[in-house]
Amino acid sequence: MKQNFFCTKWSVSFFYERIFLLLIVMIVFPVNPSYADDRFQCAPPKAPYEAPPYVEPLKEPEISKLHLIDNCDGTITDPDSGLMWTQKDSYADLGKCLTWNESVEYVKKLDTRGFKDWRIPTIKEVSTLYDPTKENNMAWDHDPDFLLRLDEKFADGSAYWYWASDNILEDQKNDFAKTFYFVKGLIHYRSIDQCNNGGVRAVRSAR
Repeated sequence: MKQNFFCTKWSVSFFYERIFLLLIVMIVFPVNPSYADDRFQCAPPKAPYEAPPYVEPLKEPEISKLHLIDNCDGTITDPDSGLMWTQKDSYADLGKCLTWNESVEYVKKLDTRGFKDWRIPTIKEVSTLYDPTKENNMAWDHDPDFLLRLDEKFADGSAYWYWASDNILEDQKNDFAKTFYFVKGLIHYRSIDQCNNGGVRAVRSAR
């Protein structure tokens, strides 16, 4: 019985201590039940974040490294290489493609601007005309899917590729010569009897 008395006394004491502490908290930190109190107002919901529209950065136009000069007489001069080129290639001049042998005969008879020393260029020489900054629709059929990396100073109606004079390969059945393709800037070996879309752009020394 004595044990129960002490237990009951301790429980009542514990209870009053908790009540006393609760009252102190309520006095120090008064609670305002009013929902109009600004301290308890909820902020309005924020609109979902919308990223600004993407703006593609402006690309500066590439500058050609070629310094071709239009001589206004049917020829184009490249002062860097010291070469003079015909403004019209064989396709623009004749309106048809030429095989290797036909190209040889064509340059022999050429007398543009009165010069008689025109020749078929080497692959190194003709490749100097390839300009990756250019995309001109100036081929003989004006196909918009096959633009030429060729300066617009040259005449419209050009061939897609040109014969080169070096490295003729002899085969039992056929001979092959190097050509330069002005759409992709690629060098190919083609049968000297092949003609489609190709021709020759004659060259001579300007020095």
